[in-house]
Amino acid sequence: MSIFTQHLFAIGIFQGMLLAVLLALSLKVSVASRILGIWCLLLALSFLGVLVSVNQELSFLSFLVGWTYFLPASFGALFYLYCRYAITEQAFNPKDIFHFTPFLACYLLNIDILLAPLETKLNYLQTAPPTTVSFTISQVILFSQAFAYIGLSVLLIRRHERRANDQRADFNPLIFPWLWKIAWLNCLIWTLKVISTFIPFLLFLSRVADGLIVIFIYSIAMAQWRYPHLFNVGQLNNLNKQADPDTADGSTDKASTGKSSALDEQTRKLLLDEIKAFMEKEKPYLRSKLTLQHLAKSIDVSSHHLSETLNQQEGKNFYQFINQYRIEHICEQLKQDSSQKIIDLALASGFSSKSTFNVVFKQFTNKTPSQYRANLREHS
Repeated sequence: MSIFTQHLFAIGIFQGMLLAVLLALSLKVSVASRILGIWCLLLALSFLGVLVSVNQELSFLSFLVGWTYFLPASFGALFYLYCRYAITEQAFNPKDIFHFTPFLACYLLNIDILLAPLETKLNYLQTAPPTTVSFTISQVILFSQAFAYIGLSVLLIRRHERRANDQRADFNPLIFPWLWKIAWLNCLIWTLKVISTFIPFLLFLSRVADGLIVIFIYSIAMAQWRYPHLFNVGQLNNLNKQADPDTADGSTDKASTGKSSALDEQTRKLLLDEIKAFMEKEKPYLRSKLTLQHLAKSIDVSSHHLSETLNQQEGKNFYQFINQYRIEHICEQLKQDSSQKIIDLALASGFSSKSTFNVVFKQFTNKTPSQYRANLREHS
């Protein structure tokens, strides 16, 4: 192992241990933060195990040799659970321990090797891995769990993104693009690991993956420590329980997918007119916690029919429909008096934070709030 690689592993060990402690002891710790802290700790131990196996000066840590090899078999489950608990406001479910079955299986299948003398384990790590059937099965489990949980995470992110767009208008729209980037980067890391494992002359790709891991996991961990609700949309599960009987099981509303229609076009037109009249008169979009269910109850229709009408008649989901009203309201206010504080207008118009408002405003106007106001003043 080169000096550069050893330094990379040393950095990974130090950062992992430090972030694990910070995430565990943070006063604002969330379930997602604790999961990420465990992930950082196991990752640091994994790096430490490799460093110990090539550096005999660290003999006081020789008991780690071999025992850290299968720690990555837990990373798939940790990534999936982190995404799930980061998005929602759920309490930890003990049943989720089941997701670590592949991790436990790898250790049980290789207990004879793990209990072998130190010299035997070092020989395996420094020359060639064992050729036993149990070790081969463990290797398959190690990589299979990673891609299986990446797949589950992709489905999870897509499902919650759809639910958030259909039911809420007060979340930061950057949450899901960032989660998608994390998912695909995780996929790239594991792909490099697979290639380097089965094609010996491409072993350097494993070190590239290790570098990406240090950047990937620890960047997220640092951000999670500073902002415990970094990817939180919140109360999506509670909203599903409050939904109408035809969607209360948490299934995706068919109206949002365009696969079926419960209302004829004339009925949807009449309902849309009623919705718009209510929006103009009552201005419910000024309430920051407005949801699809709240609006449906206010106009005495089912949330299913409301969602269908917005999607099929207006071509918008709930997030787009409500935030368009909010942005138009703010723009009108600025046209009347461009000296008003933008943040005050944003909060008074239903946005719960400045960061969310800035992103949404640019989505709808292709300008930042400051650019929009400057443009108004130029043409006044």
